[in-house]
Amino acid sequence: MARIWAAIGFICLASWVALAGLFASLTPLSAQTQTRTTGVLAADESNPVSVVADRIDFDPVTGVLRANGNVQVFRGTEVLSTDVLIYDQRAKRLTVPGPMTLADGTQVVIRADGAVLDDNLTNGLIRGAEVLIAQQMQIAAARAHRKDGRYSVLDKAVATTCHVCADNPVPFWKIRARRVIQDEKARRLYFENATLDVLGVPIFYTPRLRVPDPSVNRATGFLVPRFSRSSLLGYGFSIPYYVVVSDQVDFTITPRVFSTGAALLYAQYRQRVRRGQFEIEGYVTVSDDLAPRATRSSLTASGLFELDREIELEFGIDLASDKSVRDDYDIGDDEEDRLTSFIELRRTRKNTFASISARRFQSLRTNEIDQEIPLVLPEVYARKTWNDRFSGGKFGLTANAVSLLREDDSRFSRIGIGADWTRDWIWSSGLITQAYAGVEANTYYTRAYPGFTNGSQSEVIPTAALDFRLPLARSESRVTHLIEPRIQIVWSPNGTRSNPNEDSTQLEFEETNLFSLNRFPGFDRSERGLRANVGLTYKRIDPAGWSWGVTAGRVFRQRDLGQFGAGTGLAGKQSDYVTAITFNYLDKVDFINRTLFDDGFDVSKNEARLRLNFERFSTEAAYVWLEQNVVAGASDRTHEASIALEYRRNDYLTYIGSWRQNLETGNSISGEFGIRYENECVAVNLSYSLQFEGLGIVRPTREFGLTVELAGLGNKKRNRRYANRCTLL
Repeated sequence: MARIWAAIGFICLASWVALAGLFASLTPLSAQTQTRTTGVLAADESNPVSVVADRIDFDPVTGVLRANGNVQVFRGTEVLSTDVLIYDQRAKRLTVPGPMTLADGTQVVIRADGAVLDDNLTNGLIRGAEVLIAQQMQIAAARAHRKDGRYSVLDKAVATTCHVCADNPVPFWKIRARRVIQDEKARRLYFENATLDVLGVPIFYTPRLRVPDPSVNRATGFLVPRFSRSSLLGYGFSIPYYVVVSDQVDFTITPRVFSTGAALLYAQYRQRVRRGQFEIEGYVTVSDDLAPRATRSSLTASGLFELDREIELEFGIDLASDKSVRDDYDIGDDEEDRLTSFIELRRTRKNTFASISARRFQSLRTNEIDQEIPLVLPEVYARKTWNDRFSGGKFGLTANAVSLLREDDSRFSRIGIGADWTRDWIWSSGLITQAYAGVEANTYYTRAYPGFTNGSQSEVIPTAALDFRLPLARSESRVTHLIEPRIQIVWSPNGTRSNPNEDSTQLEFEETNLFSLNRFPGFDRSERGLRANVGLTYKRIDPAGWSWGVTAGRVFRQRDLGQFGAGTGLAGKQSDYVTAITFNYLDKVDFINRTLFDDGFDVSKNEARLRLNFERFSTEAAYVWLEQNVVAGASDRTHEASIALEYRRNDYLTYIGSWRQNLETGNSISGEFGIRYENECVAVNLSYSLQFEGLGIVRPTREFGLTVELAGLGNKKRNRRYANRCTLL
C-alpha cells in the first residue's frame, strides 16, 4: 500500500512541475479510468495545450496517455479533433493514428489520415493532408510538415478554390506543385514547380509562384489580366501590378500594349491621411500613331479632406492632352464630353452653408473651342436661415459672387445678395398656405464682353408669392387615393433683364419645376411678371405594392414678356401643358413618362424611362423626343432610344446587352454585348462593344474583351454565395 501512495505522489509532483497539473490524482492503468476528462498536455503558461475526451487512460510506468472518443486538443485558437490520440509524455510527442482535423478558427482547416506532432502542435508530420484556407482555397497533399506552428510544407500538392467531389472530379482550374509552403503568419502561399491546369489541360508553368491566401484583402502582386481586340488598335493585353505600401497607401501600375504598336501606361495612386483621402489616375502613351502628338495623356484626381471648424476641402482634376485620346483608348465614360477640374472649400451647419471654389472646363467636343470656355475664378456662395419668433416664419440671406476669365481677355463678374421670408399656415379645412417675399440685388462687371460695353450695371428684383395646396385622401377596400390641387401666384416686376447671361443659358420645363419661383437655373436670369402656376397631382396606392400617379399643370401669365424662346413650352401668356405619369410596383417596376404639349396636342417633348428588376431579369430602357429649343440653348432635335438588359440564366451564367439608337438620323450610337460566367472559383467575362458615333467625337470602334479571374489567386474571395455542389474537404 505504501508503494502505491508513493507512486501516486511521484505522479502528482511530475504533473505539476513538468505538465502544469496534468491530472490531480492518477492511478495505475489497471485502476484509472475517467469519463469526459480534461487535462493539460504542455506546460507553456502563455499558450497551454489541453485535451478533452470521452475516456482517458494513463500508464505511469511508460508515461503514455491514451485518449479515446470525441478527442479534442486545444491550443490557443487551434483545435485538433480525432477519435484516438496517443501522447508520449517522455518524448513529448502526440500520435494520431487515424483521421483527424486541425482547425485554426475559420482561417485554416487541415484534415488528414494521421499525424505525429509535438505536444505544442507546432511541429510534426501529417499524412494525406487536405488544407482548407478561409473556407475557399483547398490544398491536397501526400504529406505535410508542420514547422514552428507557422509554416505548413505540403509535398506533391494540388490547390484549387473550386468545389471538387465525385460528380465533379475535374475542377475548372487547379495548380499542381511539387511543394507548397503556407506561411500562416504572413498569410502567403509559395508554390514550387507549379503548373496551372484549366479543365484538366496544363496551360502555364512557373518554377516559382507566390500568392496571398484568400483571407488577405490587400497584397502586392499581379491582378487579373485583360485581353481585347479592337478595330482601331488591334489585339490588346494589359495586366495590372498592385503594390501595398502601407495600410493607408497603395498604387497600381498597368501596362497596355496593342498589336498595332501602340502602348499605354496606366498608374493609380491612393492614400488615406488623418483627415481625408485622395486618389490620382494617369494615362500616358509610350508609342502612338493615331494622332500627330508625340505623347498623349490623361489625368484624373480627386480628394476630400475634413479640416477644422467643420470645413471640408474637396478637389477634382480632369484633363486630357487632346479631344480624342480618351475615346481612342477607352478611358473613362463614353458619354463624357466635358471635363471639369475644381477645388472647393465649404462648411455645412444646421442653418448655414458657405462655399468658395474655382473651376476649369475642357471640352471634348470637336465643334467647341477651348479658348471660348471660361475659367471660373472664384465662385462664392453662402446662405443662412433662422426662425423668426415674431412673425412665425423663417428668414434667409443669400450671397453669391463669380468671376469668369477667358483666353481672349474678356471678363465677366457678378456679385449679389438676396433676402427672403417664408411662412406656412395649415387651416382646419386641411388647406396649406405658404407666403413668400424676397428681394435680390446683383451687380455685374464686364470687360471686352461681346454685346456689352465695359463697366458695371446693377439690378434689384423683388419677388412675392402665395401658394395654396389642399391635400385630400380617401380609402376604400384598403386602397388609398391621394389628390392635391395646387395654385401658386407669383409676382415680380415686368422689366426684363439686359445683363449678361452665363449660368442660365439652358432650362427645361417639366413637372419638377412647375411650382418654382424661378425656372432659370442660375442667378443671371430670373422669371418676371405676374403669373399663376396651376397643377393637380393624383396618386393611387394599393396595399399589394402597386401605385401609380399623374401630375399635370401649366403656367398662366398676365403678359408675355418674351423671356422664353419658342419651343421651350414656356413662351406666350399660357405655357404648354406639362404632365408626368408614374407607375411603381415594390422595387421591381419603376416607370415614368414626361410629356410637354400645347393646346393643339402637338407634342414637343416626350420622355419615358422604365426599370425592371426581377429575380432573373432586369432592364433599363429610355426613350427621348425633344423638339428644337425644348431645352433652351439646344438648337438640334433629339430623338433617340436606349435599352440595357441583363438576364441571369442561373446562379452562374449571366447575359448582358445594351444598345443606343439615334432615331432622328437612323444611325446607331453604341452597343455592348457580353456573357459572364461566375462560380465559387472563377469569373469569366466575354464582351463585345461597338461605338458608332460620339458627342462630337467620331471615330467608330469595335472591341472584343476577355477577362478571366481565378478566385483566391491574388484577389478577394467571392462576396456572393454559390450553391455548394459538394462538401469542401
